[in-house]
Amino acid sequence: MNSTNKILSDTLDILDDLYRENKIEKPKIKKVILKQEWNVIFGTNNFCGMVINFTGIHAVHGEQKLRDRTDSIKKIIGENLFDTASEYIHSKDIQERSLAVGSISCLSHPFLSHSQIKKRGFNKCKDVMEMLKPTDTVTIVGYGGFVRKFLGKCKEIHVTEMRPKERFESIIIGEDVDFGPKEIHVHTEKENKKVLMKSDIVMITASALVNGTFDKLIGYSKNARIRGLYGPSGAVISDMLFEAGLNHHRFYEITDVKRFEYDSINDNSLETALKENQTPHCVSPRLI
Repeated sequence: MNSTNKILSDTLDILDDLYRENKIEKPKIKKVILKQEWNVIFGTNNFCGMVINFTGIHAVHGEQKLRDRTDSIKKIIGENLFDTASEYIHSKDIQERSLAVGSISCLSHPFLSHSQIKKRGFNKCKDVMEMLKPTDTVTIVGYGGFVRKFLGKCKEIHVTEMRPKERFESIIIGEDVDFGPKEIHVHTEKENKKVLMKSDIVMITASALVNGTFDKLIGYSKNARIRGLYGPSGAVISDMLFEAGLNHHRFYEITDVKRFEYDSINDNSLETALKENQTPHCVSPRLI
């Protein structure tokens, strides 16, 4: 079994126990909203989860047409979220895997609040930016807006990315022609091991849970002082992520589900809407 799959399966088992212990009715899928880049799953009990679907600018696993998925999505409306997650965790279809992680995110929803984090024995911690040292070499897996937070604040910034380097290139035309970025070293995913093993801080995109690369990435990061997960797809309970070696979990709790549904339907930049209207958390393991 792929160990990323095992992390997801074990997370689902822990959630099953939590639902029984807290006497929470297991939710069913009420609605799914498909957008370029993201899937959003709404469950009964006012639960919600968000996950990357590798379409649009993130289409690194082949082009996927969302409208081709409408019939298959209709079939899971009304199904138990646990059953959907369990069925799709081991799928080789990237869209089904996306639905699996999105379902786990939706199921995690009642356990992501500050009070639940504290109750379950985890620690609220400082954001990684507050723990950054000027001498740090930082590597971020996945090139997004998160990268800019580190500019000018550490020794080196490296980014590993599955998309072509040209997508992030600046062409500087004056008397001569030059190329940027200048402050960010961009690498292909083939360089993950070499770059991550030399880093003081590694922040891994939560999309690695969907494409099944998380276990390798966290393994390559074992020498880093801070080993973090970030991104909209990472709103899941932390237990098995920490068990795998993570020690910094950065995610957004969807605290206003009605507003998030509105944004999911109407806002062209759902990730921005998430950050502006929902609640950020940074969590560390019990012993950190």
